[in-house]
Amino acid sequence: MLSRQLIIYFLLCLIAILMVKEFSFSPESFSGNGNPVILIYPFVLLTFTLFGYELFLKLKGASFKGSTWRNVVVCSFIILLAASVLEFAYINELIQKLGGPPTNEESRIYRFPWLNQYTNTIFVNFYTFLIYASTLTFFTSLFRWRRNTP
Repeated sequence: MLSRQLIIYFLLCLIAILMVKEFSFSPESFSGNGNPVILIYPFVLLTFTLFGYELFLKLKGASFKGSTWRNVVVCSFIILLAASVLEFAYINELIQKLGGPPTNEESRIYRFPWLNQYTNTIFVNFYTFLIYASTLTFFTSLFRWRRNTP
């Protein structure tokens, strides 16, 4: 089921996530230079799309028994729920460190758009990658499981 191409796309996704994290500013620092991560987002979108497409093709072409498809559906749903809870907690923690949302005058990101040099990691991180991959796996596997059961 795993292919060299899928592994390469996975590694590129991890590199993209690390690049976004590296070029985003921490809430404790000050930046007046704008958002350099905007230049990285096309690479992020490309790698996530290629990984998702390759994962979809591998799941679509896989031949498992009905019970295995059911297990994949359940596991991907559990991962989706866990990653969503962790992402929600991460967003709340980051917004708290920044002093509030962009509408709060005391916030470091006051009058900034949500996508800025401090909040890039809200949109691209390992939790969002897990949400993306597990959602794709859940729906593809659910379709395959339902199609294979009488």
